[in-house]
Amino acid sequence: MSLLKWAMIKQLWRLLKAEIALHKHNKVNRHGVVSADAQQYHIIENVLPQHVYDGLLDAVSGLHAQAIRENSHWRKGMAMGGHEFNSSKAKPWLGYFSSDEFIQKLRAATGIETLAPVPAVDTNRLSLLFYDAPEGSDETGDGTDWHMDGSIYLGDRWAGILTLVEDTLDATSKLELRPFGEVTLIPKQQLPNSLVLFQGDHVLHRVRPLVRDERRVVISLLFSDWPIRTRNPWLRRYQSNVNRAFYGNPKA
Repeated sequence: MSLLKWAMIKQLWRLLKAEIALHKHNKVNRHGVVSADAQQYHIIENVLPQHVYDGLLDAVSGLHAQAIRENSHWRKGMAMGGHEFNSSKAKPWLGYFSSDEFIQKLRAATGIETLAPVPAVDTNRLSLLFYDAPEGSDETGDGTDWHMDGSIYLGDRWAGILTLVEDTLDATSKLELRPFGEVTLIPKQQLPNSLVLFQGDHVLHRVRPLVRDERRVVISLLFSDWPIRTRNPWLRRYQSNVNRAFYGNPKA
């Protein structure tokens, strides 16, 4: 057998094992079965150059009206998918998220030398999320319940939340993580221009409901150390449901 054929067989075997492992993981994490080795999280402060951060703040201020509101039993909020976000007036500033400088910051923080953004075809690679509360009312506003994400990637999946605006009454972030079953509270002063990076399909997380006049704007990012998408049709359907819940478009 030639070396080329042997290499192809090894790659196919690697893909098959990864597909089986991913299917099993998505099945059991619904019941809270996760890896203890995947409970770490990282906070990368000043992750964007100041001029990029300021440019994004200015650009997203006019995008609220273009975002889609989709409320469900576990989530309330507004979002703009990656394809629309990349076509908006924020586009000049979004290229930094694909730069070597940005990716090297992620790899340095996590120690994962192959960590990279997922393919651009995935609208979740880079999306914009708005959370609001009714003005002058005590009615509960936007937020998400405790949950873990699913994954359609054969490698480890890393979610990133970059805070642009956290105009809230609390001293801690509305974003809460629960690694190892313990709630982690992130000081609010640590949030602006900081990226919270965690394995969302292993770590429980939520966004506490906003209250009177509060406002929160974040960029959601998605990374993987092996960003190959599954061929499993059931997992692809899961992703379509997530896209519908966030962006109102199953094909987003």
